[in-house]
Amino acid sequence: MTKPRLILLLALLLTIAIYWPGLSGPFLFDDNWNLEPLRLWHAGQASWQEVVFPQASFVFSRPVAMASFMLSTVLFGPESFSFKLGNLIVHLACGILAWAVMRRVLVRDARLATHAELLAALIAPFWLLHPLHVSTVLYVVQRMAQLSTLFTLAAVWVYLVARQQLIEGRDRTAWLNLFVAFPVFVLLGVLSKQNAAIAPALCLVLELAYFNRQTRPGRCVHAFFGIFLALPMLGAVALLAFSPQRLLAGYAEWDFTLWERLLTQPRVLMEYIGMLLIPRGPQMGLYTDDFVVSQGLLSPVSTLLSILALIGLSVAAIAVRKRAPSVMAGWFFFLVAHSVESTFLPLEMYYEHRNYLPSLGLLLAAFGLIALVPAFKTNTLSPRKLGLIAATGFALILGIATFGRVLIWQDNNGIVQQALLHHPDSVRLRFDIAAKALERGDFEAALAEMQHVAANGSPRDRQLGKLGAFTVKCLRKDQDISAQELEQAVAANLPRLTTYEAQSIMRLSRTSRTAGCGDMKIEVIAGYLTRMLDSASSQPETAQPKWYSRSMVAEMYAHVGAWADAQAQAEAAWEGSHNDPRVGALLTSIYIKTGDLAAAQVVLSQLEKSIKPSDVGGQGALDRLRKQLAAAATQAN
Repeated sequence: MTKPRLILLLALLLTIAIYWPGLSGPFLFDDNWNLEPLRLWHAGQASWQEVVFPQASFVFSRPVAMASFMLSTVLFGPESFSFKLGNLIVHLACGILAWAVMRRVLVRDARLATHAELLAALIAPFWLLHPLHVSTVLYVVQRMAQLSTLFTLAAVWVYLVARQQLIEGRDRTAWLNLFVAFPVFVLLGVLSKQNAAIAPALCLVLELAYFNRQTRPGRCVHAFFGIFLALPMLGAVALLAFSPQRLLAGYAEWDFTLWERLLTQPRVLMEYIGMLLIPRGPQMGLYTDDFVVSQGLLSPVSTLLSILALIGLSVAAIAVRKRAPSVMAGWFFFLVAHSVESTFLPLEMYYEHRNYLPSLGLLLAAFGLIALVPAFKTNTLSPRKLGLIAATGFALILGIATFGRVLIWQDNNGIVQQALLHHPDSVRLRFDIAAKALERGDFEAALAEMQHVAANGSPRDRQLGKLGAFTVKCLRKDQDISAQELEQAVAANLPRLTTYEAQSIMRLSRTSRTAGCGDMKIEVIAGYLTRMLDSASSQPETAQPKWYSRSMVAEMYAHVGAWADAQAQAEAAWEGSHNDPRVGALLTSIYIKTGDLAAAQVVLSQLEKSIKPSDVGGQGALDRLRKQLAAAATQAN
């Protein structure tokens, strides 16, 4: 076995050893929500189609990722260890593909070609052992990001193989790779997570950095980029021009604008770069919702500085393209790989897992700088040995840092305690701490967390904290809860609701219906929440937090028999959700209760068309509604 391959093998074994203690860690955040269909399937209460295709859209269902979760369950069981072991296996496969891609590109860098095998074998361990990837590998649902990366790297590798085949004159094989194998890998990636769609753009970066006219691009390469890059880009531009809401409607669900997101992302990218080049393990984590949104170029001033830094680095990478093509390739690989989640799409500002693929580009750029180092000699060790020693030392430091993070990720308490030290203003963190306190019956601790959020300077945070505190008091069965407290909670009159408000309303809705709320009647609480929803007048009813919240309020009114109010809220939610099945089932029940059987039949007919035959739970709900409607019709006659 050659030295580079031995280095790669040792890195793979070390990665397994470092991550192994963390495989028994807990499910996190949206793991439970995403894996719920899988649990129902495992219990025999859902079909495999409901797991693989949980949404109406084939692409947005991410069927490849969901099928991989099913495979993990079949092989190792439904516990978190099973899924995290699967994530580790995918991580190792990604590391091998990263090594294969790096070998292909570095051999085309004239100044690094003689050391391409060794350099590729060093980049792979750096990537495998980087502590920033702990929150991808040990966060079950991020299997989607991992598989997207896996198939993207496979597609890029196929492109590089095909380009070499074109240079050697093996055109037929190259065409098969470019127009059969490549799109298959991209499709598998997109069906894992949509980020894989950037694979053709990554290939263009490598084409511009490493290939030239002497390497025979010809019609084949032109046709490749025309079909897989130019046409999709034209489609995206046309969609933005003629139907921008198809891509930008999600901004109605956040408390930041498109402009604010575009201003903030340069700061986010610079933060990512800092974490990748100088890892600060304790500051990493999941609770990054406290990242400050930029309000203008100078608010904060780091906004403008970050934009200038990114422009400067891009210009510098282009300037050294001939002497150090790997610097240009790696830098623009990093930027392009971030182009889906770090540009104009309405997504949350900051997540570590978004660096899973882009970080490989940054490592390539860092190693590419070696081409700019002047030749030198020492009396003891050769430059190659010095570099190998330095790289090995840094890889071990990364491994130690990663192991430290893995130990933290063995249990939820460790994750939370570290986050409290470095992200104390995270609202998501405070609500998670409160939820854990409620699970153990510690109402005082939960209330203290909500009061901490309510004391925050942000009007939205104050509202969330007061709603949360009111809910805790309901659970604690306080008898002296006053309407004034709820009045203060909804008094912010925010122009739009976010996912956080929707979750708070959901919790209060369920609490009031199951545990009551002191002397306050449910319909009174529902009235305050209705006022809160109505005050968000600048937000369309189609925004998911709004129609979902209305459905929760409708359930509150229905619970106490306030059918007119329940119907009004459910109808608004039904129209706003574009006929969500759960809302439709609620509205049908309300129509039956109010005696409007014709309207109930209309909605039921729509549900029968939209709920798939393979949807066991949905079909069960339809059967119950049919029986209710038939009984009401019989009684009416």
